[in-house]
Amino acid sequence: MSKSPFASTPLVIEIYTDGGYFRQHQLGGWGWVMFVNQQEILRAAHAKTSHSSLEMELLAAQQALLALQTPELTALLTSLKGQATRITLYTDSRILMEGLTKKIARWRDQAWLNKSGREVVFKTLWESVESLSLHHNVHWCWVKSHNGNPGNTLADGLARQAVLKKLSV
Repeated sequence: MSKSPFASTPLVIEIYTDGGYFRQHQLGGWGWVMFVNQQEILRAAHAKTSHSSLEMELLAAQQALLALQTPELTALLTSLKGQATRITLYTDSRILMEGLTKKIARWRDQAWLNKSGREVVFKTLWESVESLSLHHNVHWCWVKSHNGNPGNTLADGLARQAVLKKLSV
């Protein structure tokens, strides 16, 4: 078995996610890109009928975190057991960030009702993203959108390309 190129350094996994919604087409797209020690290793994007940019933001985070469970990444993480590993997920969605870091416990305590007494939308996605995040001990970080951050720009472009590709079919 060949030695991992990451074996001699602490493992830093950075994931950038973004989602978008095109109201005129009722079409949403999400994209994410993953870096290990500043080297891009994976990216993905998809578009689907939607009614919300929040749904796309949640799907981007969920799908990126699910990618951590692919056989290749599982093998990499397992081979580096005991080595310092930090996973940071960057998002430009304040709603996603605040929902996962501040509000989700309250929603759960209040039977998934928000402050105004309405059901929290996308409950299943919130629960999935939270569970995956806790399983991988993910640190969440907000980045300002369209501000020149290369990872955020790439994730945004992937989401947009997925929508444009779907529109052209």
